[in-house]
Amino acid sequence: MPAAPDALTVRPYREGDEQAILDLFERAFHHRRSLARWRWEYRDNPYGNLRISLAFDADGRLAAHYAGYPVRFWTDAGGPPRTWLAHQVGDTMTAPEARGIGRRATSALARTLAHFYSTFCDGRIDFNYGTNTGKIQRFSRRFANARLLEPVPFRVRALGRPLPVPGRLALAVGGWRVEPVERWDAPFDDLWRRARGGYGLLVERDARYLAWRYGACPDALPAYAVYRRRTLVGWSVFRRLSDERIVWGDALFDPRHPQAVPLLLDRALAAPPLAGAATLEGWLTPRPAWWDERVEDLGFEHRPEPEDLAAVYVPFRVDPGEAFARHLYTMKGDSDLL
Repeated sequence: MPAAPDALTVRPYREGDEQAILDLFERAFHHRRSLARWRWEYRDNPYGNLRISLAFDADGRLAAHYAGYPVRFWTDAGGPPRTWLAHQVGDTMTAPEARGIGRRATSALARTLAHFYSTFCDGRIDFNYGTNTGKIQRFSRRFANARLLEPVPFRVRALGRPLPVPGRLALAVGGWRVEPVERWDAPFDDLWRRARGGYGLLVERDARYLAWRYGACPDALPAYAVYRRRTLVGWSVFRRLSDERIVWGDALFDPRHPQAVPLLLDRALAAPPLAGAATLEGWLTPRPAWWDERVEDLGFEHRPEPEDLAAVYVPFRVDPGEAFARHLYTMKGDSDLL
């Protein structure tokens, strides 16, 4: 028989809980997360912090964890420009020895989820969103009113073929250059304001967000910016998974300069942190249409996502489902998996 659910104490995060959280994370995902990474993600987020619900068993051991960090979305789809505050939900986990406590809605994880919703979501957030595997998808749809958006739009390009970049003379005449990103500062705000209308619906990629998401992240990721003369027209962030595989983790380009995309990729993939890989992969949405056309022209092929990941969302003050389906631009950096 399962243990009685009243053996659990469910509460928000308290100072000092992070060590138990990191220990459970390692047991659940077989990967050790650093304290610096945890602090960056949950304590130092500029949009809100410590949105964490925890369940403890009768012996005071951490039994379940449900958390999210706030991000802002920008959209002009179907009306005037506006922003939404959402939770990127992640680190959904239960201790193996706690899986026998309660059943279904009284299980450790279901009770922790209910606490998270009542404490951090109801009347306080526009929606939750996340990317997860089939088991957690089913759990979320059953107990969290989660709705399936789509499987992750995974695409891969072999790097043996050259990218279609302009010749040296055209680059010189056009004043093109690609440089590593040193600071996420005012030019990135300028690019955000110029480019966002070409996307429709996306995480707000202004300098404030980028300085936290990539500038302050303890997991330093290679980032490059492309300029035409003195004007920033695009940027990208990458992660090297292995000698063979590179992830194109995030990007924003001015739609008026489509040639900037292959140029940035060509230069970034030839630089020492990334050079020599066999494939470039990414979560590359078919939205907006100009972006999909650019990705197709670069030779990316659709593949099944290796972990069968899919995007889900939970509406609270806003139901973004129709807008997501028509307009959402997203990349792997919008998740906690990059």
